[in-house]
Amino acid sequence: MKIKTQWETRTYGLVGNDKDGYDVNDVYCGPTVDLELEVKTYNQGTPREFQSASPSDKQIRAALGLRRVQLDTDGDDLVVYVTHRPTGRPIGELHCVSHESLSPIVMTEKRRSDEQSMGFGN
Repeated sequence: MKIKTQWETRTYGLVGNDKDGYDVNDVYCGPTVDLELEVKTYNQGTPREFQSASPSDKQIRAALGLRRVQLDTDGDDLVVYVTHRPTGRPIGELHCVSHESLSPIVMTEKRRSDEQSMGFGN
């Protein structure tokens, strides 16, 4: 099962270098992107069963306009911070704007209302 999500993208203006490290000097808002995320079920068959979703490295690369880059990610279910694995150079971030939570999955009230007005989720 997959869910549709919407993410705001941000990239950074940096100062520094690989040897001394980097500081984020500025944050640039990029496009909002739609991502279909694979849903995973945890604690299946127990009273604590829940579903969760997060973007894959491939989706993160596409959203930030990256190619063959080794990524490290940090953050939580709604915000993903991306760095270049070999150097630790900050690359950017993704902010989920379509859901209140992706672990467990909960849509924002606006998104729920929009989907219901289009005939989804009834």
